[in-house]
Amino acid sequence: MSSDLEMYSEGPSRQVLAEVPGRALRFLSAAGKNRQIRALLRERGYTDEEHREGWDLLHRASGFGTGEPDEVEDAEVGSAIAVLDAWDEPHFRLIRAALQRRHPAQEKFVFDNLTAQVGPAAVVSVKTLLDRLDALEKSPARKATRKDDHAALETLAKRGITKEERSRLRQLVDVASGAGTADEDEEAIGDAATVRAVVDSEEHVNALRAMHAWYREWAETARAVIKRRDFLVRLGLAHRKAKAKVKPTPAAPPDVV
Repeated sequence: MSSDLEMYSEGPSRQVLAEVPGRALRFLSAAGKNRQIRALLRERGYTDEEHREGWDLLHRASGFGTGEPDEVEDAEVGSAIAVLDAWDEPHFRLIRAALQRRHPAQEKFVFDNLTAQVGPAAVVSVKTLLDRLDALEKSPARKATRKDDHAALETLAKRGITKEERSRLRQLVDVASGAGTADEDEEAIGDAATVRAVVDSEEHVNALRAMHAWYREWAETARAVIKRRDFLVRLGLAHRKAKAKVKPTPAAPPDVV
């Protein structure tokens, strides 16, 4: 019987790689929302840095699915996810409309393989958007188009996507990731923004392999140290037990007159 984390001599199969972002998203969401799960993992080295690395790897892989835990136990994390989930669809539409006619090259860069998502996946989609807007502002890789990039940001500021709004959203992303706020290195932001998933490209496969390696380590760790089945279900590492079907009571025979 094959494992969820099946490995071949040359590495994980493409099917495993294709599925791992969705599984990692569920794992990260549960670890961020449920403090009891996080505490159990922390005893085995699952630090805030490890948690942030998982989100960063998921962001780089960016071919994620949308597995969503059943309940939210950390109110602050759940609230941040809800705000981002409600924000991304209408504002992605607004931003795209503003850029398509006036700044088509910037629209293509910002929305390459990027769409609004649902539930915890919205955290990744909004983070991708913010990273790319930051790249328009200051990425060394986009020095040649800086003037046009800044003009695009000025257009967005008139639509309400100001620096202050981007900062507010960045704080929500940090909270929703379950890692608290953290200062980000400017060059790292620019570099991350230029990593865009292209299906079946070498860069994408390498990003998926890195995501798989992270997930494999912590999924196996969780299976080893967490004994509560409901916690494993939330992490996506177990399935709910099917309820036993109740056999119908046979009808009583009619009274004989």
